[in-house]
Amino acid sequence: MAYVGDTGVGATITLDATGEIGCVRTMQLPDWAMEKIDATCLDSSGFIRYIPGDLTDPGDVTIEAIFAATNTMPVPGVVEDITITFPVGVSGNTAASLTGSGFVSSVTMPSMAVNELMALNITISFDGETGPTFTPEATP
Repeated sequence: MAYVGDTGVGATITLDATGEIGCVRTMQLPDWAMEKIDATCLDSSGFIRYIPGDLTDPGDVTIEAIFAATNTMPVPGVVEDITITFPVGVSGNTAASLTGSGFVSSVTMPSMAVNELMALNITISFDGETGPTFTPEATP
């Protein structure tokens, strides 16, 4: 049976102005969504009719990263290049990537509690100016 699938272990995210975000624990990649436009006529029957919209929303990346007081905090609103590098699969040799321009749109500071790891929640919004572009993993 052929190898299929992977986990996220080994993935990284880098922002060219901010740098690495530190120890990322989870990363939710964007939804690429296109609006649907109601094209139903008054004489239509059965179902509503739709046509695709003109543009795709480039989406957001949400991450949870371990908070370290020694790390520089990401600054919301700074437009920068974003590179998400996927882990290399068993049969690959060059990692897949998701790249584009965007900005940090929110930073939620951590909660502090006994016996609980402090974590930042960061939302990064692709701006659609450059990408986002997915480049698949290269195999030998």
